[in-house]
Amino acid sequence: MTVNEGEPIRLYRKALRYAEADPEVFLSTARRAAESILLNIAMQQAVGSKPTLESLLTTLTAKGLVPPKVVLAVRTIQNYGNFGSHAQEAGDEEISSEDVQPCLNALNQLAVWYGRTTASLAEDEAQHELSALQHRTGTTRLADSTLIVVKAILLGCGFDELLARRHHRVVHVQMPWSDSLVTDVARGLLDLAVYNEQRLLRLLETDPEVAAHVVPIGRVGYSMGGRNFYLLAARDGRWGNTTGEEFLRDPAGATIAVPKHSDMFDNILSVFSTDEEGLAERGIRILDVPHHLGLELFHLNGDVLAVGGQNLRMHAMEDDAYFELLNSEMLPPGAQAQLRSAASNVLLANRRWLEGLRVPPERLHQEFMRSFHDLSSDEARFEELVRDLVTHASFPLQNTAESRERLVRHVLFESYRLGRP
Repeated sequence: MTVNEGEPIRLYRKALRYAEADPEVFLSTARRAAESILLNIAMQQAVGSKPTLESLLTTLTAKGLVPPKVVLAVRTIQNYGNFGSHAQEAGDEEISSEDVQPCLNALNQLAVWYGRTTASLAEDEAQHELSALQHRTGTTRLADSTLIVVKAILLGCGFDELLARRHHRVVHVQMPWSDSLVTDVARGLLDLAVYNEQRLLRLLETDPEVAAHVVPIGRVGYSMGGRNFYLLAARDGRWGNTTGEEFLRDPAGATIAVPKHSDMFDNILSVFSTDEEGLAERGIRILDVPHHLGLELFHLNGDVLAVGGQNLRMHAMEDDAYFELLNSEMLPPGAQAQLRSAASNVLLANRRWLEGLRVPPERLHQEFMRSFHDLSSDEARFEELVRDLVTHASFPLQNTAESRERLVRHVLFESYRLGRP
């Protein structure tokens, strides 16, 4: 049995859609999603097992690959799935959406764990490949990415052409977006990368190796122009008749669905000028959810406030059932400035590589950014960039080619004022 990497999340999203509409179908789909998640983990870890939920859970647990809390979540899904398979026997009462809530919570917990685990496995694989990549004179190892904002810079700055003039061949190395980018540049495993400026400055202050071996070359723009924060609400939900100003004054009782290990969660803390404990004191509950969820978030809780990527934002703009209860432009100037600062990205380099290139950082940054900004006056190059991003950037599985292009153009305009709104 072969499992597509996206199949577990596809089934998870499908299960969420049925949670209220058809709870019996939800239970069977939730079980299939759990089985798919465990099978995917087993395949990634090269663990042999029968492709059944019970066998997979037993084998992975014995090898220490599934923590006890997640085992409990899977058992909850398994038990509810068994119950759902016998729900149509004569005399049984119909299963309601309230009845399956514990299974829904367990499925969400499993999906969050799966997202973190697969991200960790991807980072381990990237580290292994990076360590095996031998450094050669005249070679620049550039950290590649599938994030639209970052990939646009990597494609638009003309790294290959500009470095070829200095007799360097660029090797693109696919890397997860994490602090390891910076530490790998410090260790000399990477030569050049784009990363969040605030995270880099924090590492420069706290990590002596980073401070000694990493050089910030210059800023390369702001993700979504610093206006990437929003709280999405359902018009028929609890907050449907609330203004952003009213919400900021009294957010008690709010449940905010957001991946906790993300810059989106950091933005929430920034907006409320507090930490997670402070949010709880104000009556705000955080619901940890996987990345890249769509409007299915509202099947977790109809009154939830959702924070996600720009793809979710654009889907909501096209659906009158949802609105932005709060966004960056509704915040005080100080909060807007803080969010903008948090959205800035910077080009960074290994000090030894830079010295070998014999080019001042300021001049190198100027050359890269001149090539990037020339896109605004070169329609052919800009359209080629759009096509490349639609092909090579990462998107949720359900996105059509048209929605991908629409998202790419939206992100390019908001982040870099390239193209048209």
